Amino acid sequence: MVEWARLRHAYGSAEDVPGLLASLRAADEAERHEAFGELYNSITHQGNRYSASAAAVPSLLELIADPSTPDREFLLVLLGRIAVGLDEAWLPGGVRTDLLDEDGLRAYEAVGAGLPVLLPLLAEPELADSAAYVIGWYRGEHAALAVHGSPTSIVACGLAGSTPRTADDSPLMRWAGAIAAARLLGTAAGDDVRAELLDWAASGRERDHTVPYLEGDLAGYALLSLPLVGVDAFEPALARLRQVSAEPALTALGVALRQAFPDGPVDGRLTPRQQRLVQVVAENPSAGLYDGVEFANFSLLLAEYGLPR
Repeated sequence: MVEWARLRHAYGSAEDVPGLLASLRAADEAERHEAFGELYNSITHQGNRYSASAAAVPSLLELIADPSTPDREFLLVLLGRIAVGLDEAWLPGGVRTDLLDEDGLRAYEAVGAGLPVLLPLLAEPELADSAAYVIGWYRGEHAALAVHGSPTSIVACGLAGSTPRTADDSPLMRWAGAIAAARLLGTAAGDDVRAELLDWAASGRERDHTVPYLEGDLAGYALLSLPLVGVDAFEPALARLRQVSAEPALTALGVALRQAFPDGPVDGRLTPRQQRLVQVVAENPSAGLYDGVEFANFSLLLAEYGLPR
């Protein structure tokens, strides 16, 4: 028996969680969606996990396993958030359990214990991608992932350590194949993989929310993957920084800063590469905007490296 009043979420006591979980079965759609939103914001607030996060997993798995449960795709999204928080923290390399705090580790392990419930969902077309996203964060030879045949499942294969199989040569599948190959093969990946990643990484492509990783920033994911295959990501990051704003620009800025400041924050005179980065940021002020307003995360990231906000 879970003593919910002893557990915590982002807003304090978790005693409201059982009622919210029960409301996920409600006949009224508005009631279900409100309960989902409250759970999403409380037990995975801004990607954080709490003592209530792991405790909610068995109930969520029970709901997901029941075909009569409405909105099961939403519940898989919540389960993925409980498992890994914000996936930007782990891409492109996958989850590092040694870096998780106690609540994060418990949440990750609780979802991992539910893989037997999730694997059969790969055979359900409307749930397959959402299930693949969650399963892929756990290392193992998940054979069903390898044959599912969607961009999400191909990337999940790479993260899980199994080799994907597909004959589809569409742009999204080529992207996914290159992402998986970078994860699995590293610098042994072929020139075709490098070329595919570079084509995406330096582009101004918009987000594609049909693929959940990095909130659909597929070009950003390609950019993050370039170092895996031995490619200097600095110039592609600057190219993307000139073309995008808000979260995609934040990803590009992070890559560029890590490449330009390998030893951390600025210490004295800027190197030519660091000066070049500062110039690109200064010449493209829209990169640091979110819906026309200053994007605080962008400014804060610059400040972390000792650069003016």
